[in-house]
This record gives sequence, structure tokens and C-alpha cells, in this order.
Amino acid sequence: HKYYSSYYNYVGWNMRRPQFKDKMVRRALTMMLDKQLILETIYYGLGKEVVSGFFIDSPEYDKSIESWPYDPPQAAKLLAEAGWVDTNANGILDKDGVEFQFEMLIRAGSPEAEAITTVYQEELKRVGIEMNIRSLEWATFLGRVDDRNFDSVILGWSSPPTEGDPYQVWHSSQIEKGSNFVAFNHPESDRLIEQARLEFDTKKRVELYHKFNRILHEEQPYTFLFCTQSLSAVSKRFQNVKVYPAGMDAREWWVPLPLQRFQ
Repeated sequence: HKYYSSYYNYVGWNMRRPQFKDKMVRRALTMMLDKQLILETIYYGLGKEVVSGFFIDSPEYDKSIESWPYDPPQAAKLLAEAGWVDTNANGILDKDGVEFQFEMLIRAGSPEAEAITTVYQEELKRVGIEMNIRSLEWATFLGRVDDRNFDSVILGWSSPPTEGDPYQVWHSSQIEKGSNFVAFNHPESDRLIEQARLEFDTKKRVELYHKFNRILHEEQPYTFLFCTQSLSAVSKRFQNVKVYPAGMDAREWWVPLPLQRFQ
């Protein structure tokens, strides 16, 4: 059986850093990552690109939003328009005396993160961006994130199948002590999140979250990656096995008496 996990991964951009303050730069960085190639070669096609943090089969997820395309020439143009050019001909873009160099934190023992960052490193190098990959054990990795001591990071979130609340991850009040460690600060986004928390009408609440999704899509505080698929094998002895959008419920299963092996 195959179904989508209520989980997604992403690249988070620390907007305290001068390289990542401009949304056009963050969009350009997204457009330099060949997500389809990664999905096919690293995840063997077992997943789907996502554009927000809501579960992809939930009403809150806005399926009308299309992922930013893989387009390095357009990305390079956006960087130039944002003022990132190689002024001293050393092969690295710079702006206001700051070179476009940064470090990407990944968790040690994650072959997927290692493969993604290796591919990404080469793509960025072609346009004059130098990315260094730093692999850390989980405790050290998490400490760096909690201390906001990072440039960029590959991580993931579990997302509830329904009624997800983005407050902890995206509200500006959560920048210092909450889970908004990329320092995303957008007044309209805050307003929509707060209003949705008080809205009892499901349809109106979903509309508010769709507006919020579109802000995230424009701002690109994360380069959203994938919701991967779970593969589960169940013995044919089990009856009434159903696959729902969020997975399976073993409480529904039963085994005919002749096929039962355990008392």
C-alpha cells in the first residue's frame, strides 16, 4: 500500500543574514534547485513537490499554487536585479561588500540531505554562489538551530492531516523562542493566522489559509521540497484494509478464524 505521509521537508533560509533578506533572492534560490530531478533520482518518484506546510490532501492546502519552476537563467536574472553581481571578477556574486557565501546545515546520517545539497552546491556554483555543506550530529545540529546560529538548513515538519495551525512555525511572535527560527516577519501573514484561529466557519477558515499560502509562496522563507510516500506491506490474512489520504487504520482490520495464528 502506498500513501502520502503527513510530513514535508524544506530548506530554511535564516533571514537575519543579509544574503536572504530579499524575497527575490529567496525565490531565485528556489528556482536553482532541480526538485524534479531530485524527486526522481533520490526519492525514486515516491513523493510530490509541496508549496506550503499543510498536508497536501487537506482542504487547507491550496492546490491552485504551482511550484516555482527550475529555471537557472531566470534565477540569475533575479539575483542581478536584486543587486548581486560579481564586481571584482572573482567568480562570486557580491553586494555592498558582502560575498554570496553561506553554509547549509544538514543532519549527519541523512543520505537524502547529503545528495540534495551536493546537487544544489553545483547548481549554485554555476551562477556565482558558494555554498558550504556542514554535517552535524543531531544534538549539535538542533542546538545550532535553536540558537539561530545558522545560515540555511534542511529540515522537515510533521503536519496534521487536517486542521493544521501554522502559528508556532510562522507567526512573528515565535521568532525568538518558537519554531519560526528563520525569522519570517510579515504583518499580513500574522493577521491571517490570528483571524483563522478565531474563525469557526470551516470554509472561511480555509480561505484565510489559502491567502496565507499565497504569501508564503511569494515570500519563500522556505524552499519547500517534498511530501514523501509511505510504503506499507500487509499480510493478505488481514481483511478490511483500507487506505485513506492520511494512511491506514489498523483498528479496522480483522483476520478470519481459519487464518488466525495467534491467540
